[in-house]
Amino acid sequence: MKSNKYIFFDLFEQQIATVHKGTHLFYEMIGNYQDVEAKVKAIKAVEKEGDEIVRRIMNELNSTFITPLEREDIHQLAHTMDSMIDYIDGVADRMYLYQVRQPEPRVLAQANILVKCSAKLIELIRTLRKLDHQVVSKIAREIKDLEHESDSNYRKMVSDLLNSPDANPIEAIKLKEIYDKLEDCADFAEDVSNLVEGIVLKNA
Repeated sequence: MKSNKYIFFDLFEQQIATVHKGTHLFYEMIGNYQDVEAKVKAIKAVEKEGDEIVRRIMNELNSTFITPLEREDIHQLAHTMDSMIDYIDGVADRMYLYQVRQPEPRVLAQANILVKCSAKLIELIRTLRKLDHQVVSKIAREIKDLEHESDSNYRKMVSDLLNSPDANPIEAIKLKEIYDKLEDCADFAEDVSNLVEGIVLKNA
């Protein structure tokens, strides 16, 4: 019978699968920008799934005497992954509430980067069972490359928005907030990657 302490790996894998599901739903929403309210609700439901997994991780942390990783690392990793899905949910919600009519093509590109990031994070979280530093370093580099791609795309989005002679100031404020939150999502993906790298180095 599997020791209870290893349930953390199961829960982390469930959590990152939820993040990946959320990025997919967001990408589909942007790619087919119709029935937005229903799509936002679907993303919100996934965000709630993520919250429930975080609660389970915290409950396990409080009731498990010996943990496979340091308690602080478990806590931080769970909450950083949760931040990623929280921000995706927040962006989707704002797009509906701010009545964004049609997203710019770069928003779809940004959503696609987030899908790729979350797919790589699934691979990365699975490495926690074996703590293989070589494999972790390779995946972490790929995630950093995606974050740099996201950063470049973000700068172009903001530049186009603020330099447009026809820009409506109120619309520009709304869109800038959305673009900022989208970029934060990619930053959280890199934060997760950095945390896992640190955990593996500590425990190797």
